[in-house]
Amino acid sequence: MKKIFLYTVLLILLVLAMPLGLSDFGMNLATEIYIMAIFSMSLGLIMGYAGMVSLGHAGFFGIGAYTVAIIGQYVPNTYLLLLISVVISGLIALITGAVFIRTSKFYFLMITLAFGQLLYVLFWQLKPWTGGADGMSVSATLNLGFGEIVSPNGFYYVMGAAFIISYLLLRLFVESPAGKITKGIMENEARMSALGHNVRIYKLLAYTLSGSLAGLAGSLYSYFNVFVSPDLSGWTFSGQVMVMVIIGGVGTLLGPAVGAGVFIYLQNFMSTYTERWPMIMGALLIILVLIGKGGMIHWLRYVKDIIFLRKQIDEEATQNQVKKEEVVN
Repeated sequence: MKKIFLYTVLLILLVLAMPLGLSDFGMNLATEIYIMAIFSMSLGLIMGYAGMVSLGHAGFFGIGAYTVAIIGQYVPNTYLLLLISVVISGLIALITGAVFIRTSKFYFLMITLAFGQLLYVLFWQLKPWTGGADGMSVSATLNLGFGEIVSPNGFYYVMGAAFIISYLLLRLFVESPAGKITKGIMENEARMSALGHNVRIYKLLAYTLSGSLAGLAGSLYSYFNVFVSPDLSGWTFSGQVMVMVIIGGVGTLLGPAVGAGVFIYLQNFMSTYTERWPMIMGALLIILVLIGKGGMIHWLRYVKDIIFLRKQIDEEATQNQVKKEEVVN
């Protein structure tokens, strides 16, 4: 529990401190990173703690985004719209997950890919409601009861708060008995089943929670971008968020968030110099997979272990030297 409290406090301090050195463009970039961090953490949950690699996760993101865009024309309440987005995404994740988790590995990858593409086509074909291939503008405005939020600072703090709450929710889940059983199922499904745990229930719980969180990220993105299109549910978008998870580190909660930050920053930085930035990003991904040791978050842990190990060796050497001097005297 101390670890959860410490990480939460550090994230709050980070969110509060970053605006001190950011321009309006930097604030917008950081806001987008927070939204993508929520999305990548949701995928990181089922990849790193349940062993389910999905190529259709953007489908839930698209559901959340289109929910705000379509229902927001008639319902102006932001809290209600966010709740509806999360509930619809969670329900669809629950229903589809009950079918998908019966498969595993490549079959699970393929069936989730088909699911994402099915939603992509639906958003494309339902032009009277979704705008079709042209997409649609979002008329709903972000209002938490203190007036409409339109400034970069306002969006930054709202998305930053949503990111911290999402992290705290996921941290509480993975540290709970249900989260530990889910991770145990990923490591040895047969053993956990033999111990009497209902494997499908725990996998479905993780998948539903992940889908709900992806829907929340999509609804927040709808407010931020003020425009939605079928591309938000396509497999290429799912592939991008998977890259974020791999860059940051699979099997950690903050790793995917770090990967989202690195990906969004590099994407914006490189796209100002060349249109072929995906090639550079692809090369970076290959390097990370070959020598990455599990992603950037694991690099930081590796460096920390080296520093503390060296410090421990120095302390032991100092103590031995003191003992030798005491013996001589």
